[in-house]
Amino acid sequence: MILYLTSKDRVNLLDFAEQETNLIAKKLTGRFSLLQFVVKDMRNFSHFKYFVIDRNAVVEDDVEFVKAIASFLIMYEARIIVIAEGLQAESSFAKELIQSGVSDLVTAQDIEDIQAEILECLSANGMQRYKISPAPTQTNDELPLPQQEQYRFDCTNITIAIAGSDRRTGVTTTAFNLVCWINSHGGTACYVEANTSKHLAHIVQLFQPGQDRNAYILEQMDFYFTKELNKDYNFIVIDCGVLGEKQLQEEFVHANVRVLCGSAMPYELPVFYKAIRRCKEYAVQALGLFVPGDLQPHVQRLISNNIRFGESSHDLFDPNVNAAVYKRLLSEYILI
Repeated sequence: MILYLTSKDRVNLLDFAEQETNLIAKKLTGRFSLLQFVVKDMRNFSHFKYFVIDRNAVVEDDVEFVKAIASFLIMYEARIIVIAEGLQAESSFAKELIQSGVSDLVTAQDIEDIQAEILECLSANGMQRYKISPAPTQTNDELPLPQQEQYRFDCTNITIAIAGSDRRTGVTTTAFNLVCWINSHGGTACYVEANTSKHLAHIVQLFQPGQDRNAYILEQMDFYFTKELNKDYNFIVIDCGVLGEKQLQEEFVHANVRVLCGSAMPYELPVFYKAIRRCKEYAVQALGLFVPGDLQPHVQRLISNNIRFGESSHDLFDPNVNAAVYKRLLSEYILI
């Protein structure tokens, strides 16, 4: 079955495909927040094989659109097909989509070509032109990849609380990546969810990890829904979700290390600034994510001179992204 988010202008675009492929299309017509749809509504359509998105039906800008796609790919397995007539393959939006894992893009403008591309995307192997080739298999003659630098961490059960100034600021991905970085650099860390969004439940449902008592185990990482841990770790990374407005989360207040994530679109900066102000009584490391280089000096002046900037990440299990940020954040616990 096909789930089709469409604007009114393209509501009949897949009618021909239903006849050609014998697939049934469920059409949802209007203007949508793609991220809200993924988080709140997609669970009702998780059995659909194809998810076709008319770009003109989505209210997010290109950056937020890609973030929503990344969230979808974490939680669901349907093939995503994006209809974006006239989109150039060399555009940054197209490249970000392809890098995030979307290779079925309908970009033609003539109706016959559009239909041909739609059928290609719905074929057994999907559209091939945008698929990223896997890295070549290493031969015995090649040098091995360098191993991760290893450290000794002089601590036990140090709590690191990560919160966001607003929704969709990369808190969960940052928490996952930090746990990966610690575990791959000689330490031990686990993830604890204190996030009301309940992302971990979706991740567990999607990946079906193994379980040892209270811990779910995935990619050699331990994940907990509660603070009842099976054993001691060097670090306990707590995903606090959005920073509390009326009262800061207890986990954030009592943590040994506090990280506040924010981003820097013009309408987001006041929210980030107010979140920093709410934390003025505590030592907090501000972390700016998705901040373009030309905006970083402005963000430093407005938010904090001590803010650190990180790269966007679309891989929950990447131990390398923002490695320098994590090393500096935990430097006091690393034995020289």
